[in-house]
Amino acid sequence: MKHLLFQFVILLVLFTFVLYGMEYFTGKLEPLLFPKKAALNNALKKISKNLGTISNFRELKDIILVDIVDTLQVAGGAIAFKSNDQLEIIHAGQIDADEVERLVQSPFPYHHSSYSCIEINRNEEYSSCLLMTRKKTNTLLGKEEIQWLNLITSYLAVCLENVHLIRKMTLKLQQLASQLPEEQEARDIQWFRKIMFELQEEERTRIATDLHDTTMQDLFFLKRRFVSLLNKYVMNNEDKEQLDNLINFVELINTNLRQSCFELHPFLLQEIGLIRTVGKLIEKESYLVPFKIELAADNASAIENKDLPEKKHIFRMVQELLNNAKKHSQAANIEFRLYIAGHFFHLVYKDDGVGFDQKAAASREIGGSGIGLEQLRGRILHLGGTIEITSSPGNGSTFHIAIPLNTAGSRFQANVRAAKHAFSH
Repeated sequence: MKHLLFQFVILLVLFTFVLYGMEYFTGKLEPLLFPKKAALNNALKKISKNLGTISNFRELKDIILVDIVDTLQVAGGAIAFKSNDQLEIIHAGQIDADEVERLVQSPFPYHHSSYSCIEINRNEEYSSCLLMTRKKTNTLLGKEEIQWLNLITSYLAVCLENVHLIRKMTLKLQQLASQLPEEQEARDIQWFRKIMFELQEEERTRIATDLHDTTMQDLFFLKRRFVSLLNKYVMNNEDKEQLDNLINFVELINTNLRQSCFELHPFLLQEIGLIRTVGKLIEKESYLVPFKIELAADNASAIENKDLPEKKHIFRMVQELLNNAKKHSQAANIEFRLYIAGHFFHLVYKDDGVGFDQKAAASREIGGSGIGLEQLRGRILHLGGTIEITSSPGNGSTFHIAIPLNTAGSRFQANVRAAKHAFSH
């Protein structure tokens, strides 16, 4: 009995060692024994980790969708997001975006011989789905790959729900920001204005970066391709002229995009300062607008000592006033004047246009970006400044903005407003 018991213990130890050893070595040898499964697991870990960094729908392409396409070795993929009557599609690889758009407009489930379609979310407010083309070997995805995609979509469902909630919150914040008070109560919620302005600047910078890194680069290489064709082949005069026109048209598009990037992200503020950047903006706009623009900067260099975020606010004020002139003023002459007086930076805008009724100005848009007069006032209040508007129908408009040059000036302005408020009560 002792001998049998000893043999049983030895066999049990050996059997246990073999089982744990097999699990260990199988895990170590999995990339060699099951390379496909290992690749899917590694991609799943990477994608699930990156999902936490996504805050908007566009980021899904570079952070998630490209990895899915590369992992599955498909020709291309797309994620469609439908909310109300709006449809957004991001795609990566070789995929027909127009065909995908037509497909997702039809009721789910989508039936297509070349696409694998998996629904991500569906509720009353929005729906979303993931679409994959055939593999590069022209075969459909296998059962294991479909199961992996279903697991990925469970992660994507949570991510897209967060993106949707962020959008709703941002929209509500923007609506609330346009209704904020102007005087005494505004100082209690300055943090709110600050958050809204920072969100706007981040979104503008992101869009400008996307345009520069994608569309403008594509146009640059397209132009080079046209130029190489022009130099490589002998063409008749008519074909050569058409190709020259195409090159000039591509260059015109690139120039317009460069101007849009500058307006979205005025990088020159840090390089050459506020005054010269405003000058560059007005110089470029003067070629495009139907009125004459004049800029006078009288001893305004002290404004360059302000922090970059404050100079961005002032630059945005100039943009909004200029956009307002293009959209509403019907003026023949526009004048901007920048100067320093009494420890304040003064921005004065004046036009000889149709003017407006100041009583109705609160509900009127100031610029093409959708920022109303209350938003313009919000920027001024955020910097501790004041604004005076003089306008009436048929007599043009004048905006006089004063921004303190230091925090002491800002506190002085706040104390003055507080004293006026207390005195009035």
